Amino acid sequence: MNQIQAQVSRARRRLMLQQFGRVASWSLFACLMIALIAFAVPKIWALSLDISVWNLAWLIGSLSVGLLAALVWTLWRGPSPTEAATEIDRRFSLRERLSSSLSMSEEDRESTAGQALVADAERRAAQLAIGDRFQLQPARLGLLPLVPIAMLAILIFIPNATRENEADASATLAARQEAEQVKKSAQILKRKIQAARDQAKEKGLTDAEDLFNKLEKKVDKVIKRENVDRKQAMIALNDLKKSLQERRQKLGTPDQMRKSLSNLSEMEKGPADRVAKSLQQGDFGEAQKAIKDLAQKMRDGKLSEADKKQLQDQIQQMKDKIEEAAKKHEQAKQDLQREIDKAKSEGRQADADKLQEKLNKMQAQQDQIDRMKQMAEGLGEASEAMKNGDSEAAAEAMESIADELGEMQQEMDELEELDQAMDELSQAKDQMRCQQCQGEGCQNCQGMGNQFGQQPGNGNGLGRGQGQGERPEAEDDTNTYETQVRGTPQKGRGIIAGVAGGQNKRGVTRAELQETVRGALSEESDPVENQSLPRTEREHAQQYLDLLREGK
Repeated sequence: MNQIQAQVSRARRRLMLQQFGRVASWSLFACLMIALIAFAVPKIWALSLDISVWNLAWLIGSLSVGLLAALVWTLWRGPSPTEAATEIDRRFSLRERLSSSLSMSEEDRESTAGQALVADAERRAAQLAIGDRFQLQPARLGLLPLVPIAMLAILIFIPNATRENEADASATLAARQEAEQVKKSAQILKRKIQAARDQAKEKGLTDAEDLFNKLEKKVDKVIKRENVDRKQAMIALNDLKKSLQERRQKLGTPDQMRKSLSNLSEMEKGPADRVAKSLQQGDFGEAQKAIKDLAQKMRDGKLSEADKKQLQDQIQQMKDKIEEAAKKHEQAKQDLQREIDKAKSEGRQADADKLQEKLNKMQAQQDQIDRMKQMAEGLGEASEAMKNGDSEAAAEAMESIADELGEMQQEMDELEELDQAMDELSQAKDQMRCQQCQGEGCQNCQGMGNQFGQQPGNGNGLGRGQGQGERPEAEDDTNTYETQVRGTPQKGRGIIAGVAGGQNKRGVTRAELQETVRGALSEESDPVENQSLPRTEREHAQQYLDLLREGK
């Protein structure tokens, strides 16, 4: 049995060494790959420690852990003596002589057959060359740890990251995320503009449709730009908003029209009550329908003589009141112009600039006043035709007024589309600045949502009823882009370098310069005559004129 146990122990050691080599190849590969990641960390992020110590610690630690893991696994799952004997029987074709000898009980081994089996196994074991059949040869699997070692060798020559490189990388990543957020918001805005364009096309608003097409092209430029930042996108959106504001200013506001027609409530009762009420409320579409109905009744002869008389009186009253409103507007413009001239003559340029701004706003409403005058002329023609008993001519005049009201209603619809587009532009800018949704749109940048607050009652939205929570901030109409430029104050204190001679004069403040520029942009100032000059300047001017007269 001594010879058998010696050969089995020799074979078992070799089997365990082979298993240890296989397991160590995989464990070292895994641990060295983890060390490779640790080696790469200083190349990406700047670390405030000794990098050589960092790398050496990870290298030694990974090798130690890999070898220790392979050793523990081999001792735990290595072959037993019986398994080693079975492997010897298989490799030397001993027909289980050694494994049977080891597995026999003590009683079986004392029997005649058992002693014969053990003796035969001893004789055969003495002749075995374990080293020939259990050779320790390197396998290809042993080359596996060389892969991360080669990568580690290459990684050593790559320079480590510094604070400056890390800052540049962070800035690049932030710029990329900012560009993605801007593009997401721009894509959402583009879809909204397309919906507004389709809606304008359905309503027959050709000018609004063309404007939305131009806006869509400008938004496309923002989306297709590769390295777009938030500031550039904000400037582009401000340009879009400026285009919308110019168109809106050209159309005017319905508030002025409603204010001008507010005196229609004092009219006498009659068939045109619906027309007067609609005009007073600024609902030109409803007024158009009402006038068309009256024109059709006039043509069909469905109005009695009393109704015709009341209708004629109402039309005449509407004509007079509309003309009165137009005259008040013209008179207000003339009064403002006189106040401007007076302020300029008295040297009050700031007051003149403020009055000029009011005058410019009133002049922007001139298109609506002209439409009111045309409506008054049409009403006069209808009244005159009814007075002469010409129902057909009166109906035609009223239909022309209805067409004019239809155009005015289209302008009001276009105003609503423009207002909605401006709101969407403001929302897009909020989405570009939002840090919670990254441009996708959320409650923070869009309010609490419209889906809960459009019906009366308690809700979280923006509709009627009692609400709760934050509301979106109303954007001021300033045409400005908010930003912050941090100064770089220098060290030390101010030192007087010298004294300059001459008279002390009051300087010009920035506010005065801005007021002067705004006044010049609104309207060029008229030359002021007989302006009083200081004594020194009068003497200088007089000396210049004397020399000029003497030919010097």
